[in-house]
Amino acid sequence: MKRKDALEDVKTLQASSLGYVLIRCGQLFNELGMQAVNSEAGYPMMREVHARILPYLENPDGVRITELARSLGVTKQAVQPVIAELAEFGAVRIEPDPDDARARRVVLTEKGIAAMRHGTTKLVEIDRRVARRLGAEETRELHGLLTRLFEVLKARD
Repeated sequence: MKRKDALEDVKTLQASSLGYVLIRCGQLFNELGMQAVNSEAGYPMMREVHARILPYLENPDGVRITELARSLGVTKQAVQPVIAELAEFGAVRIEPDPDDARARRVVLTEKGIAAMRHGTTKLVEIDRRVARRLGAEETRELHGLLTRLFEVLKARD
């Protein structure tokens, strides 16, 4: 199969895939959100890797670095520089794990929580732009369906 034909075949397959459309929408939302945060800050403070890590830090007790790495599908060594960067920014702190003296936990700081809140407000602004294009009813319906899909996928059954 020629390269051009093979790519057309991939595009056809992608067009039929709910997962592909969701991934691309998520990537675009993420890009728009980071662009808004970075534009407001005046410098590129938010990177893709930060957006990938932050949702795993929402537990008030934090998360072990090894668990975070496993959730992200990377090594502990790969995640540590990003955690160090977030700690330098003041968004997280690294604490000893109370259950295992050898382990360390990453915990969001007040500044980190405020940054997540701020970033989420930027996503809500994007939501509003989308709603103006789709309409309020379609947007509510889409949100409901995606919320249900999220729960289904989280169950992993």
